[in-house]
Amino acid sequence: MANDDLRWDVPYHQAFFKTSHNSFNMSIRKQLNHGVRGLEYDIHDNRIQEINDFEVYHLPRHVDAAINVDGNPGDLLLSNWLTLLKDWSDEQNNEHAPITLFIELKDCILDENNEPSELYGIKRLNKIILDTLSPNYLYSHSDFRKKNNQWPTVRNLKGRVIVVLTSYWGGYWASSEGGFESRLQYLKNCLMGEDDVCFVSWIEEDKGKQKLFMKENARFWKCSIEYSTELYEESVKLQRSTRVDFDKIRMGRHVKTFYEKNYESGFRANFFATDSWVTTEYENSYPWSV
Repeated sequence: MANDDLRWDVPYHQAFFKTSHNSFNMSIRKQLNHGVRGLEYDIHDNRIQEINDFEVYHLPRHVDAAINVDGNPGDLLLSNWLTLLKDWSDEQNNEHAPITLFIELKDCILDENNEPSELYGIKRLNKIILDTLSPNYLYSHSDFRKKNNQWPTVRNLKGRVIVVLTSYWGGYWASSEGGFESRLQYLKNCLMGEDDVCFVSWIEEDKGKQKLFMKENARFWKCSIEYSTELYEESVKLQRSTRVDFDKIRMGRHVKTFYEKNYESGFRANFFATDSWVTTEYENSYPWSV
């Protein structure tokens, strides 16, 4: 298969996308212009009652959010960081591979900020996404469901944004922090065709009585590159996409990319999250869809 076929004329879940880690740490436009199509936003709900929005940052006092850097928003509001994606897409005449946004919720949503009737903040998150990204930009789980749970090709998803709810071992959506039930509830709603705006990711560190249900039914996995490769053929059959950390993590930073785990060596996943997305070695490791 020619490289162009690998990049455009394959189903979304068989394509390869450059992916950044903690994308809000630097210019989103710079990343998108460099071909990054997998982004990660960490969001907090500490002030949601006050501002009616989530905020994008990772560390306390948001010292790591690149506010006003090379076209980034001048504040932390999630709605503005979503608008940035829409504006950039318009500037490209929507002629780009789909942008997949992995959202990590960093605050506990089982608190006074979000009542249970709000699905622990999920309906609020859905509303912000829908109010910002119209159906012309968003490819939702509802769209996927209406296509009989079959992914379109990358070409047919040009100009679209796909949102995936995920976490890591230290995040509040991870089972260790009490967020597993919220992510599980969202997945169950998706399967029933209710409030299914975002997709949900199973995480290799998940724990809980229904972790197997999550693993079997989530359309995204966050796991090791070895595990993704081992079960790649199964994932293709089940219309499942995988995100892996392409780096060795040291002191919270993704510092060393194992470039030998590349396409030619037979390693398979869809999203390879790294802080080294600008390097030539990363550029040459897979036939990226951009």
